[in-house]
Amino acid sequence: MVSVIQWNRRGQSHIITKLVISLILVAVAFNEYFVYTIQSLRWITIKSPSERNHEMVILLISDPQLIGIQDEIGFPVGPLARWDSDSYLRKTFSRVYEHTQPDVIIFLGDIMDEGSKATDLEYESYFDRFNSIFYEKKHSKTIVIPGDNDIGGEGSDFRTASKVRRFEKHFENLTGVVSHGFVDFLKLDNRRAKDLVIETKQLISSFASQLKATYRMIVNHESMITKSKGSIYPILRMAQPRIIFSGHWHLSQMFTCATCLADDEDMNNWPYHAKDISNIEDFVEVDFSDLISLSEIMVPTCSYRMGVPNMGYGVAILDESGHMKYTILWLPSRYKLLYIYAGVLVIVAVLFLIKFIISPPKRRGMYR
Repeated sequence: MVSVIQWNRRGQSHIITKLVISLILVAVAFNEYFVYTIQSLRWITIKSPSERNHEMVILLISDPQLIGIQDEIGFPVGPLARWDSDSYLRKTFSRVYEHTQPDVIIFLGDIMDEGSKATDLEYESYFDRFNSIFYEKKHSKTIVIPGDNDIGGEGSDFRTASKVRRFEKHFENLTGVVSHGFVDFLKLDNRRAKDLVIETKQLISSFASQLKATYRMIVNHESMITKSKGSIYPILRMAQPRIIFSGHWHLSQMFTCATCLADDEDMNNWPYHAKDISNIEDFVEVDFSDLISLSEIMVPTCSYRMGVPNMGYGVAILDESGHMKYTILWLPSRYKLLYIYAGVLVIVAVLFLIKFIISPPKRRGMYR
């Protein structure tokens, strides 16, 4: 009779051990692989390169903000947080890239969280992490513009010439024209903190000989249409963009203005309309044929660390006739997955407690 009881206890103990192992394996498999695959199946279909007829697919990435070293908690939390955030970005970008196979990739600033105040050694490590996370970008035309977290410019974090030089050494020029196919991408580095109207107009004038493509897009870290008319209208009138892409707010917004490019001298009237597109599942369409209207699309952050509920990558599809479609490939909530891990740990702790009660160490020794 005692032997039967002993055998049952051993069996129950083994069952609990197997259950713990299975529970952990299932949680890891779901959180680190299946959830990303399931999410990608919900994304709207994008034509493959062989199916595109005079179309350009543009992947827009905003505010990845790779976690730094100075502001993060020390070992072991800091390294673990950086690893987890990098892993999330790497997994999501890899699937997004495979899904879209973009012709052009645009990074809309705030590549790093602490790029502006990093030491040179830290900056090198951040740059290496950036390339390891977004490694597939080498297969597409890539444009990288800086944000305030990369070169300063917000609050007491001042922009300096050395910060700008460091960014340009590792990435590319702050301003300029990047031409690809039938689109000119115009980088103006327009900032809310300063109204550099004259300087920006001079910059556009210097780019005039390079602006030869059918369509022109402004890519800028900060929103432009939301600025005062006096500081932005002269710039837009001169640049004549068909669309503006921005980031910075970490949100998904669309600003439309029916007369932003009109020859209008009423400097007190700036009639733009803001629309929240944080729940779009289909395409938002923009027609480039209206020469006096203008739209700006604000791309959400792709990092779960920014404190917003919705993260994603923007995708714009433009054809040569001037019709553009835009959508967002939404990402799973990493915090919910971390909560799953926390729940699993609680269950595992309870199971081990039950195992200890059923077969404590002393009894296990007696059974041998």
